[in-house]
Amino acid sequence: MNSGSYDAFPYVGQTKDSKDCIAISGVFDLPKRKGTTEYNWGTSIEPFVDAEDIELDGRTLVLSLVVRSENVKSQLDKLKKACISCRRLSTGFGSFNVICKDEISVEEYVSLNMAIVQVKFWQQSYIPAEIGINPSGGNNYVMDGYSLNADFGIYVSSRSGVETVGKRIEIGTTLPYMQNEYREPTTLTLKCTMLGNSLEWLYSSMSQFSALCISPGLRNLILKGNERLEIYFKDGITVTVRTKHVLEFDLKCRVMQQ
Repeated sequence: MNSGSYDAFPYVGQTKDSKDCIAISGVFDLPKRKGTTEYNWGTSIEPFVDAEDIELDGRTLVLSLVVRSENVKSQLDKLKKACISCRRLSTGFGSFNVICKDEISVEEYVSLNMAIVQVKFWQQSYIPAEIGINPSGGNNYVMDGYSLNADFGIYVSSRSGVETVGKRIEIGTTLPYMQNEYREPTTLTLKCTMLGNSLEWLYSSMSQFSALCISPGLRNLILKGNERLEIYFKDGITVTVRTKHVLEFDLKCRVMQQ
């Protein structure tokens, strides 16, 4: 789809559906897992992390455009039809197979012969990237030998959930269930910032990091202070593009019982 054919141009202002500094949001996100991700054995929660268990949901890509024309309505009508029929969206980060299943929102500025358009495309099939870098090691926020900082440009500003006690594992019984010892995994949240020299570098680095997170098996995570945890991912990652050099996201992972 060539937006220039409709007097439409990328709009980088923040909108109700995007706080990114680029016209396309969602391309940095890792979708959540779908299907059965865990099994309750009554005394423990078993994560399903084999390759055949890991199935990813799709993700929403939001395209923001500004239309400027002496005949805005005519151009808007053509643009909306093109979005509805679009099946492949080409961006500076690659091309994605999409479908426009959600609303197309239009905010009109009649006196300015202008309109701001937001189009929500759904990418059904997300395929993780191939990990193409070698781990550099370390002992401060290191996942499976990969340093979050040295290998991906990720800085962790805060964390929560390390000391949290999970809720008890529930079992359906006819009598009141009084067992209180067995607990569900807790959720560790790392507040992360990724720094890079360009959006293209950030996209590549985030793709590599997402592939590591969602790869089969449990992850070994070394926190600051050499504390070690076994973790797995199921929630996905939602990324905000703050500037052309800065990404922000919360990394949520399930922590296995020690």
